[in-house]
Amino acid sequence: MMKKFLLVLIPVLILYFYNLGYNAVWMPNESFYADSAKNMLKSGEFLTPVYNGEIRLNKPPMTYWIVSLGYKIFGVNELGLRFFHALLGVFTGVLTYLLARRITGSKNTALLSFLILSLSFIFIANARYASPEVPFTFFITLSLYLWYEYFTRKKEFLFWLALIASSLAVLTKGPAGFVLPAGVVFFYLLLRAPKELLKIKYYAGTLMVFLLSGWWFLYQYLVHREEFLEVFIKENVKRIYALQRDPFYFYALDINVSFLPYSFLFFFALFWALKEKRRELSFPLVWFSFIFLIFSIVKMKIPVYIMPAYPAMAIITADFLNSQSLKKVKNLSLIFLWTVLVLATLALSLYFKFSATLFPLIPLLLLPFFLKKYELLPAFGAFAFLFYLSSVILPYVEQFRPYREVGKEIRKLDPKNELRTYELGFFHHNLPFYADRVIIRRTKEVKKPAIVLARKGSFDCEPVRKWELYTSSESRFFKFMLDIKRKKRFEEFLLCVIK
Repeated sequence: MMKKFLLVLIPVLILYFYNLGYNAVWMPNESFYADSAKNMLKSGEFLTPVYNGEIRLNKPPMTYWIVSLGYKIFGVNELGLRFFHALLGVFTGVLTYLLARRITGSKNTALLSFLILSLSFIFIANARYASPEVPFTFFITLSLYLWYEYFTRKKEFLFWLALIASSLAVLTKGPAGFVLPAGVVFFYLLLRAPKELLKIKYYAGTLMVFLLSGWWFLYQYLVHREEFLEVFIKENVKRIYALQRDPFYFYALDINVSFLPYSFLFFFALFWALKEKRRELSFPLVWFSFIFLIFSIVKMKIPVYIMPAYPAMAIITADFLNSQSLKKVKNLSLIFLWTVLVLATLALSLYFKFSATLFPLIPLLLLPFFLKKYELLPAFGAFAFLFYLSSVILPYVEQFRPYREVGKEIRKLDPKNELRTYELGFFHHNLPFYADRVIIRRTKEVKKPAIVLARKGSFDCEPVRKWELYTSSESRFFKFMLDIKRKKRFEEFLLCVIK
C-alpha cells in the first residue's frame, strides 16, 4: 500500500512545489505577509506585524511566523515565502488520508480522499500562495484528527494534543480556530455519545485553548487598546452581519467551482451518504454540515471560508466513489468532469496560443481509460490542467509583472534608503517588499528630495525608467489573465528622482 501512496504522493508534490518561487509576490493579499514577515526578521519584533511601516493587526501572527521560518531557511525570497504553506497543504492531505483510513477502514477510500483534497482547485491555489487559509485548515484538520483518534482509541494525551492544535488555529485566524473544531465535536457527541460532553476535561480544555492562544490578543489590547479592539471586532464580529451581504446559498453554488475536480460528485455523495445512513461517515458529515451552515449564515461570504470543511468533503466523496452504488451516475459524472477539465486545458492553450505544449499531456489524460480506473479521471484531468498552468501559463504571466525589476531600480537609485519614496496614481502592494522600504502612497505633496513612481499623467517629472504595470487586483487570477491577453488595466508608470 505504501507504493500506491507514493505513486499518488509524487505527482501531488510536483504540483505543489514545481515553480513555487517563480512568480513575484501576488497582489494584494500575499504582499502583506511577504513584507510583514521580512520586517519581523529585520526588527526582531515577532508579536506585532508591520506592513509598509504601519501596524497590521487584521490577523494573528502564525502566518507571519510561518513565512519568517521560510525566510530563515531559504532566504528572503518567493520560495521562502511559500514553502511551508505548500508543505502544510501536503500535510493536510496526509491527515485526510489517515482519517479516511481510520473512519472507513478502506485503503482505496483513503487514497482517493488524499487525491480529492490535494487536487481541489482552491486548496492547491492557496497552498502555493502565502495566506492564512491553508495553515488554518491544517490546524483545524489536525485538531479534529487528533480528537477522533482520542475518541476511538481512548488515549488521553491525544485529547490534549487536539487542543494544542486548535490553539494554533486560533493564533492563525482568530476565535474560529476554536469555534469550528469545538462545534464539530459538540454536535457529533450530541448524536453519538452525549454523556461524553459531561466530562470536565472539555471545559478545562476550553480554558487551556484560551490560555495558549488568548495571550496574543490580550497583549495587543494592552499595547494598542482601541486600535486593536476596532480591528478585532471588524475581522471577527462585523463579518458575521455587517460588512457585506451575500445570499445564503452562496457556498452551495461556489462548491461547484472551488471543489473541482470532484465538485459535482460531492453532492451525489452527500445525498447517498444520508440516504444510505452511512453511520461510519457521521463524523465527516457533521464536520461538513456544521462548517457549511455556520458560514452560510454569516452575511459576508468568501470561497476560502469553508476550506476547513474540504477534508470532510473529500472523505465523503471518496467513500461514495469506492462504493458499488449508482455506478452509472458515477461513471457519467466522472467522464463529464474529465471532459470539462480537458476542454478547460485545451481552451487555455488555444487562447494563449500555446497549443503545441499541450501534446505531451495527452497520454496522461487518456491513461485512466486504459487502466479502467474511471474514479481517477477527474484527478488526471486536474493534474494536466494544473501542471499546464504552473509550467506554461504562470511563467508566461510573469513577463507582465516586472515588480522585482522596479524594486531593484529603486534600491539602486537610493541604496541607503535616505530618500522618501512615493507611489502616485495607484499602489502596488508588493512594492514595499521589493523596494525594501516604506512607500508613501497617500499624499497631497511630494517633499523633495524623493523617488517617485507615478502613473503617467498623475505627476510631472523626467523619468529614469518606465514600465507597463497592472492597476487592479491579481487575486482573481483568471480575470487577470484575460486582462493580460486583452491588454486591459495596464498603465505606464514613470520612475523619477526629484531633487
